[in-house]
Amino acid sequence: MVEQVARELEASLGPNAYFYDNNYVSQLARPSLDTLLQDIYRNRSKLIVAFIGADYQRKDWCGVEFRAIREVTMAWDEQRVMYVRVDDGAVDGVFRTDGYVDARRFNPAEIAQFITERLALIP
Repeated sequence: MVEQVARELEASLGPNAYFYDNNYVSQLARPSLDTLLQDIYRNRSKLIVAFIGADYQRKDWCGVEFRAIREVTMAWDEQRVMYVRVDDGAVDGVFRTDGYVDARRFNPAEIAQFITERLALIP
């Protein structure tokens, strides 16, 4: 699902307009990757899109991403965070009152379009 959305984003935005880790394998193969990812998510990203579900908080690198999300929301910059829910699994720190795109209802092209629309709303 994530890879398909990334391909759709590349087609509409271009190859370097978004960060998808699989597009940067050689650059990410380095020590202290967590600090680089924190910088990318907190300082270099206009919008952080998290694909959340039951497996999300079990994955180490998703934890790094979510720490950046918490930092962004603590700064009251919530417009920079967008959730795409892949299943009903609980994710600590994501509440029933948090809005999301339900990936079970939309195809990758539609999800990519929602991301593009959201980007256009962020100054």
